[in-house]
Amino acid sequence: MQKLTKVGQSDLQNHRIAIANRLREYRINAEITGCDMAMRIGIPNYVLSKMESAQQTIPAELLPAWCEALGISTSEALGIKEAEWGSLAELVKRFRKLSSRGRELVLGHIKLVAKMESKGRK
Repeated sequence: MQKLTKVGQSDLQNHRIAIANRLREYRINAEITGCDMAMRIGIPNYVLSKMESAQQTIPAELLPAWCEALGISTSEALGIKEAEWGSLAELVKRFRKLSSRGRELVLGHIKLVAKMESKGRK
């Protein structure tokens, strides 16, 4: 499988290309055809092809449904390793150190993201 790379591109463009490559690779490894993936996430096949070849930017709102169809996390799709975030235990420790208002904000954000993802599944 040939991966896309572009010399002279900005870091942002290279990151977008890396995400497109990663999503395509996950789809192929999952033995999901392009047509089937496009149908699963509700976009035309030609649009999926453009996104996977980095000719078109992948909309952030499409990423949760795309990842769910592949059975991966958005962190995996974005290439974020757990070490960059810290372990789950470390995140829990950080959460516990927050003020009650800070914890409310974090939990509110989690609820909002979960709601957005559940709407994307319908």
